[in-house]
Order: sequence, then structure tokens, then C-alpha cells
Amino acid sequence: MSFLFKLFNNKNIKELEKLNLSLNEKLNYLQKELEEKDNLINNYSSLESKPNTDYPKQWQLMEKNLRNLQEEKIKLRENFIKLNKILPKEQWQYSFLVDLHHFYSANKFVAIREKLLESGIKYLQNIEIEMFETILKNERYVQEGLKKFLDYKNGVIEWDVKTFLMKGDKVTKIYQKSRKLLNILSENNIEFMIELESFDFQSLLEFGFSQKDIDTFKEKYESYNTERKI
Repeated sequence: MSFLFKLFNNKNIKELEKLNLSLNEKLNYLQKELEEKDNLINNYSSLESKPNTDYPKQWQLMEKNLRNLQEEKIKLRENFIKLNKILPKEQWQYSFLVDLHHFYSANKFVAIREKLLESGIKYLQNIEIEMFETILKNERYVQEGLKKFLDYKNGVIEWDVKTFLMKGDKVTKIYQKSRKLLNILSENNIEFMIELESFDFQSLLEFGFSQKDIDTFKEKYESYNTERKI
């Protein structure tokens, strides 16, 4: 973690943008670290509630580790928030609905996802705070799920979720059955659905696609936007 603390001790944090560092990689790293700290803290807290008087030294060590983990988690979260805010504000325009599995991707949130889906909630933007006290109140990890949702409402969002909010799905998912089309899109530096806004589908005639093929591609794009674009 030392490189992260050095990174944020730098007075010129905005230089990160000029250096074109891999924000995605670092944010994902931070997110995994936070989840690991959460799991370790939960494990220690669970064991701490059942002390074994035969091993006082071990328990003292566990208590010390727990305190250290909590301190590390606080620092990690501070750095995560700082790094997550480096994107210029003008780029923070959210344009797409986000699937629940993109937001609650961790295995521990499977039950929360399923309960929301059973209740007709398909997207992150459909969730309401009251649901955590009603339809989700008996689910495991409901407090962690609520905290993650409140973080989102306050603008603290994992990088992959933020990318999805702004750019939608990757074209590789939507057009996965047409490798030839994906190769053409890749050559045009088109990776996400939002980047198809300026793409001329009719130009695909030059690559041997039939008009029927092109109409099918356009229909998929328009259907996706109708369902997912805000």
C-alpha cells in the first residue's frame, strides 16, 4: 500500500491526469482491498464475540490485528474517494441504467440481487432506500448493501460501475455474435455503446454486410438505447 500513500501525499494530485496513469487498475485494486478488509474485520468481530480464556495472548493479538485492519480500512477508503474524484466534473454525466449484477457484483450480495429482481427491480436506479427496511430487511449483508447504495448516492462509486453509468455496456457484449462487426468497431476505437452515437452503420456496406445485417445492428442499438439510456 505504500505507493498509494505516497501517491496521495503528493501536493500535485492533478498531475495524475497528465501522466495518464491507469485509474481503473488502481481503483479496482483499492476496491478489492476494501472488500478484503471488510471480510477480515467481520471474521475477527465474529470470533471476538466468543472469547476462549485458554488463549489470552492469541486474543490480544487478534484485537491488535482488528484495530490495525480498521485503521487501514479508513485510510483505504479515504484514498479510494480521492482517486474516484479525479475525473473532470464535466465527464460525470450518467447516461445509462445499470444492471443489479454490475452494482452488487460481490458473491455476498447474491441474495440481495435475487430479492430485488423478485420484486421487479432490474436496475440500480430503481432502488429506493426504503427497500432496505422492507423487502431486504431479513437478508444477510443488508447493512453492507445499504452502505454501498448510500455511497453511490453520495458519488462514491467503483470505477467499473461509473464507466457503465457513463458509457453503457461494451459493444462486445451486445454484438458478440458478429466477430466481423466487432473487429471493425475495434478499428474505429469503439468500445462502449455510447460511442456508437456517431457511428455510420451504413458504412458497413463497404465491408460486405447486407442491408438486412445493417438494419439488424441498428435495431439492436436503438433497442438498447430505448431500454437503457436515461
